[in-house]
Amino acid sequence: MTHVFAPFNPHAFRVQLRSDGRLRKDASRKSSSSKPRTASNPWSRRSPIVAFKNPFANDAEKAKKGAESVGDGVKKAAEDTAKGAKGWWDKEVVGAKNAMDRRAGQTPGKDVYTDLRCTLEESVLGGEVKVSYPRRVICPTCDGKGRLPQTFIDCDKCENNCGLVTKECVATVTVPPGVNSGSTLRLRGEGDQGAPSDGDLYVKVAAENVNKGGIIRRQGADLYTDVVVRYPRRGEDTSVRVRTVEGDWGNLKVASDAKIGSALRIAGRGAPTAPGGSTRGDHFFVITKIAFDEDVVKARDQTTNEGSDE
Repeated sequence: MTHVFAPFNPHAFRVQLRSDGRLRKDASRKSSSSKPRTASNPWSRRSPIVAFKNPFANDAEKAKKGAESVGDGVKKAAEDTAKGAKGWWDKEVVGAKNAMDRRAGQTPGKDVYTDLRCTLEESVLGGEVKVSYPRRVICPTCDGKGRLPQTFIDCDKCENNCGLVTKECVATVTVPPGVNSGSTLRLRGEGDQGAPSDGDLYVKVAAENVNKGGIIRRQGADLYTDVVVRYPRRGEDTSVRVRTVEGDWGNLKVASDAKIGSALRIAGRGAPTAPGGSTRGDHFFVITKIAFDEDVVKARDQTTNEGSDE
C-alpha cells in the first residue's frame, strides 16, 4: 500500500485556547482565494498566568545555606590560621628578638660626675651657673634596644649596640650661697637616661678663693681686703674708701693710732657660715701700709731745696 503525503499547510489548523485551559484544534476552511490565508497569532490574546512551584526551590535554599555555612567555616579556619601564625611570630620570632635586645630603656640610668668652677662672688652670694657635660641618652634610632626595629640587625648608631648614645648636654647648676670649694652638688635626673628613672648628676665645685683682680680673699666664712691708710697729719683720724663683695662702696673711719697689720671690720658682710644659711661672717680690711701727707710734703720740699742749692 502506497501512502501519499500532501505538503503540510500551516494554515490548515488554528490553535485556540479554550476557557478550561485545554487546547482546541479546528480545521480551518480553505480560503476561496488562491492566496493562502494568514493564520492569526494564537498568543496575541492575553491568557491567564498559571504559577508553577519550583520543585527544586527547597533544595536550592538548602544548598545556599550549606554553602554559606561552609564559607563561614572556611573564613573561621582562615582567621584561626592567621591568628595562630601571628601568635607563633610574636612568641618565637619577636620573643627571640626581644630576648636579644639590649634593653637600655629597662635599666636605671647611671650617675654622671663633672666639675664646676665658680667665682668668689658666686660662691659667696650664690647664683646659677651653666655646666657642660657628656650624658648618655636613649638612642633615637633603635629606641634603646640595640637593634634596628623589626630586625636582628645591630644598630650602628649607639655605642657598642648598648642602646645609648653620648650627647653633650648643658645643665643649670644652682650654687647655694656660701658653698665651699670641694663641695658636691646633686642634680636629680640629669645623669644617664634609663628606666624606671634616670641617673643623677654630681657636680664638684671648685670655687675661687680670690676675686678677679685679687682685691678680696676668702678664708672660711670671712673675707679679707688689703688697704692703705693715708693721714693728712700725725695725730689726726682719717677714713679709707672700701668695697664689699656685693660691689658696694663706703668709707671706714681709721683712728689716728692705727697700726700696720690691724684690721677694720664690717660685720655680716662675709660668706654664709653654712651653705644656704643666712648667718654670714665678716669682711676685714687689713691695713698693710700707713702714709702721712705731711711727711710727703716735707720730703718733697726737702728735695726741692736741695735742687735749688746746687
